[in-house]
Amino acid sequence: MPKPPHNQPAKPTPVLIQAALERLGKRLATARKARQLTQEDLAHQSDVGTSTVRAIEAGMDGVSMGNFLKVMRGLQLLEEAEQLLDPKRDPEMVTYALKRMGRSA
Repeated sequence: MPKPPHNQPAKPTPVLIQAALERLGKRLATARKARQLTQEDLAHQSDVGTSTVRAIEAGMDGVSMGNFLKVMRGLQLLEEAEQLLDPKRDPEMVTYALKRMGRSA
């Protein structure tokens, strides 16, 4: 798919996505504070810039998934991220697997 020309403005983040990012950011900030870490401490532990930690905590949509996972590792919560899209927790994946095995749900 071709990229839009540079002079076109970026599309706004959908409201539901923005709300989810903000909730995640607040949870991440709470997890950081529970560990008595400053944003600077967490950034150093995670090998990212302080601006990245600030952006995640603010619910900004431009942070790369790689940097998000680095911060999760810095909080020793990478296992929590590993649970995202776990096939066992996705009813559609269970149905898909059963169909592939020749069984019905």
